[in-house]
Amino acid sequence: MVSATSVSAAEAVKATLAGYAVLPAMSFVPPPSDAGSGFVVSGRFAAINNQRVEEVASVEGKSFVDGRTTGISLPFVGQPIQGFSGIETLARDRFRVLIDNGFGSKANSPDALLSFHEVAVDWESGQVRLNKSVFLQDPNKVIPFRIVNEFTTRRYLTGADLDIESIQTIGDLHWIGDEFGPYLIAVDSNGKVVAFFETEVEGKVVRSPDHHTFTTPATPGPVNFEVRRSRGFEGMAASPNGQFLYAMLEGPLYL
Repeated sequence: MVSATSVSAAEAVKATLAGYAVLPAMSFVPPPSDAGSGFVVSGRFAAINNQRVEEVASVEGKSFVDGRTTGISLPFVGQPIQGFSGIETLARDRFRVLIDNGFGSKANSPDALLSFHEVAVDWESGQVRLNKSVFLQDPNKVIPFRIVNEFTTRRYLTGADLDIESIQTIGDLHWIGDEFGPYLIAVDSNGKVVAFFETEVEGKVVRSPDHHTFTTPATPGPVNFEVRRSRGFEGMAASPNGQFLYAMLEGPLYL
């Protein structure tokens, strides 16, 4: 037993904000030239009830919290750089940032291309500069289920295929944690998928309701899954020697 008096109180540590930088919300990049003309515009399905909207900037955005208008309207020209779901420090002022699945769900993100970016931060001016963009692709059909761009050459991945949340780099490979499966994928420096893994616990595959094997039942009734929606691999760390990945589920397992 440990007495209360033997546990020292946490010491207060003073921290002073030395600087910050802002990437404007309206920050976009063009899609790869071979991705297809359909990806020049994104966010077509992110309006009410995921209905398709073709006219650019015709739907005013609103906050999910209080319904206030955001000043940003859908759809967009280009692919959004925001928002970031994972980040790696490359140097004091350079970072690798991972985009989220696009617009929040499988249903509304089929025109959002998955990517990661390398950015440089100028702490004095508070500006963020985009140095490089890498779009995820699966030309060798490593991913075992049908994707949005199934019958294209490069098979660029979208937010309807994966919900990418975390990233760690070991050697020449970038390891990315997903929430739809939850899955773990590895891509090379060009974004090409080279490995894909289901999540297993004690020899059993654990699945979220967005796992590729789930379909809507024909009659009302329970659907059994082991991980809640959006509770997959939210965080991930790597051991210093590069031998292990430590992927963290955002929520509990239901086994």
